[in-house]
Amino acid sequence: MEFRYCPRCATELEMRPSGGPDPDRPTCPNCGFVHYENPTPTVQAWIERDGRYLALRRNEEPKKGEWNMPGGFVEAGETGPEAAAREVLEETGLEVDVVEHLGAFPSTYGSGEDAQPIIGLAYRCLVTGGAEEISDESEEGSWFTLADFPEPAFRDERVALALLRDRRPG
Repeated sequence: MEFRYCPRCATELEMRPSGGPDPDRPTCPNCGFVHYENPTPTVQAWIERDGRYLALRRNEEPKKGEWNMPGGFVEAGETGPEAAAREVLEETGLEVDVVEHLGAFPSTYGSGEDAQPIIGLAYRCLVTGGAEEISDESEEGSWFTLADFPEPAFRDERVALALLRDRRPG
């Protein structure tokens, strides 16, 4: 998101040189507000069952028609594992236990000037209950081995897939 005016006092922002390793940042010359474009946390659930992982074909933009992992944005006050379990239940009808944190990977959600920086928290999960019912957010769901897994839509998911393939060949 790009600000032109200060959200505190409505003064036009100016670019302030960082003078160091940080990037230049929009800054308010009146009140000192500095705009930091921080990534939004998201989760991705790598649900494992009998050596296969569930992927969903997106039914919404961005990346409609491409495969991705069950997941979404972390709500205020939620931990990563809580968000992953909630998103899995909403999108698949499955109840899961989060058994491993795979990592945190930078990415974007959207494209072009509208792309939002995110940090994807990847988790390996095991099914503990529920009945698989794919929500309208997806066209379909399918279970794949890591070797046959389709290329995920988002960079953070592709990095997590490569990591899983390194850790669990086959």
